[in-house]
Amino acid sequence: MKNRIALTILAALTLCGVAVADIQSPPGHHYNWSRKLSRGVGNVLYGWTEPFNVWQRTVETDGAHAAFADFFIEGVKRITVRAGYGVYEMATFPLPSWKLTYRPPYYRKAQIDPWWGYTEFSPQMGFVSQSDYSRTQGW
Repeated sequence: MKNRIALTILAALTLCGVAVADIQSPPGHHYNWSRKLSRGVGNVLYGWTEPFNVWQRTVETDGAHAAFADFFIEGVKRITVRAGYGVYEMATFPLPSWKLTYRPPYYRKAQIDPWWGYTEFSPQMGFVSQSDYSRTQGW
């Protein structure tokens, strides 16, 4: 009888321990060396898509004439920044370099201003829907 009670208590504590361990993930757990390397490779290979993203956003807000100038000036600046950070992240991917973490080293203005800030990965060209394919009623 004592063995059954002890076994039941041990099983209950084991299950509780597993349940608690499941939710105890640190906030930056998905930033690791492989994500840093893929972010660097992605910024070097696909950083050239930034001017087209700048064009699209400027046309929607300021018109085609402003977009023509921004396409070259802001686009070249963003290509240079992305390529620079990409090379930096590829060179330092085994080490947690920025504030001793693997997070992106650049200021993520996208959290405050998603229109002009740098995202973690370079923008995708063309029409890409970030929503589900099925529609749901909103009421």
